[in-house]
Amino acid sequence: MNGDHQARTFANLYDRQIDNQNMIIKKGSYNDISSMIVGEKKLPIDDPRLASYHIQQLISEIGEVLDADKRWKSFRNGKFDKDGKLEEIADCFIVAMNIAIFSGFSAEEVSKAISDKLDVVKERIEKI
Repeated sequence: MNGDHQARTFANLYDRQIDNQNMIIKKGSYNDISSMIVGEKKLPIDDPRLASYHIQQLISEIGEVLDADKRWKSFRNGKFDKDGKLEEIADCFIVAMNIAIFSGFSAEEVSKAISDKLDVVKERIEKI
């Protein structure tokens, strides 16, 4: 496994996002919420306020995916920014990691849940 591939494992990406969130907390960017958790707990943590904040952010990011690719609109289907769409999809994954981080889940738990769910979906498809 080369270093570039290893740097892109789910656990590594998740840990990098935990580092990003720790920096945001230390800088006070979550206003009153961050002052309650700095120095008290180590991420990931179960904080419903921050999980809710990121769920709302995810809704916004999904809208940005749709804005980057308007081909879904039957009456105005010319706009397609492939690079922009990919960037917005990446934002969605990052925000989904934030939801998991502020729900108290580890990278291993999230990775296993995704794998298990993919198995369930495959079984459903096979029954069609």
